[in-house]
Amino acid sequence: MITNAELQKQVFELRELVTQLQQAPPAPSDTPSSTPAPATRREPKLPEPPEFDGKPPEYATFINHCDLYFRMRPVTFDSDHVKVAYVISRCRSAPAEWGHSLIESSSYLLHDYDAFKEQMASMYADKQRRKTLRRKLTMLKQTGSAAKFASEFLTIANILGIDDESRFALFTNGLKPEVQRALAISRDIDRFEDLVDAAVQIDHVNFTLAKAEAKTESKSSGKPSSSQGKGPPPSTSSSFRPQQPRTDNTASITPSHSCPFSKNPSTSHNPISQEEKERRETMGLCRFCGGTHFKRDCPSLKAKVEKESSKGPPPRYPTPSTSNVNSETTHVTVPHVISGKFQPQSQ
Repeated sequence: MITNAELQKQVFELRELVTQLQQAPPAPSDTPSSTPAPATRREPKLPEPPEFDGKPPEYATFINHCDLYFRMRPVTFDSDHVKVAYVISRCRSAPAEWGHSLIESSSYLLHDYDAFKEQMASMYADKQRRKTLRRKLTMLKQTGSAAKFASEFLTIANILGIDDESRFALFTNGLKPEVQRALAISRDIDRFEDLVDAAVQIDHVNFTLAKAEAKTESKSSGKPSSSQGKGPPPSTSSSFRPQQPRTDNTASITPSHSCPFSKNPSTSHNPISQEEKERRETMGLCRFCGGTHFKRDCPSLKAKVEKESSKGPPPRYPTPSTSNVNSETTHVTVPHVISGKFQPQSQ
């Protein structure tokens, strides 16, 4: 068992050791005592803001572009004097003349960028811009995708600083009716960001379904019917051909019993020219059919005569009666045409 004397001896030794450590010089360290300076960040290369020539509708875009340009390059534009000088260098026409007047007069605005912007906005900012944007927002409707509509809506709403309650009403009112109906039956939405996401998803699903239905209908309408077989459908050009004139024998055959008083008595065969008649006579051919026999022996002519004889006499046509003529009907005999000769019909 350790006695009190031994414990006091150990405590004394520990105190001496602590004293020696406190009096000893610090050991040299391998790491440098001072931390290295951070490396300078390289600034990105960006396109410069557009030039401004004093048109009020373009002022907001110009000054916002300049501010963004300064934020992305903080090392270059580290003072108000540099910012003001750069804005003046991007001005043209009347704004450039105003900026040059500040330089010549050593105006205090050259060293206060916020005051410089306020003075410039009072001269060139569009005073009716907010009123125009409010009117545009109330009339904004979804004509394309919901994502495009949301982008246009948020752009105007952010500029005007519209609260979330007004955004809910205006945004929902501008959506397509089918998207509004789907949102009405969906779960409760408390945040405006959730409302935008739900509208975009619903519109995308509707567009995909409509596209699939249109593709299905086009395929079904393009299939040929069972009666047409597997071949391609008939073209419209062949389905609506103009009707050709009839060239059958019924159109060329004229009645054998023609009126003797007509100028051109018809025949059962096509008339031949005088040259053809002379050729047939010279060559000793039949003048009726052109065969190698005489006309009196022509079988075609004999068949025609027999056919006409079997039809019987033609009808009689009574002469019209007048008040000065007796009631007795006078009949006129109509000649019968046989072989081109007129033969009176016996009563």
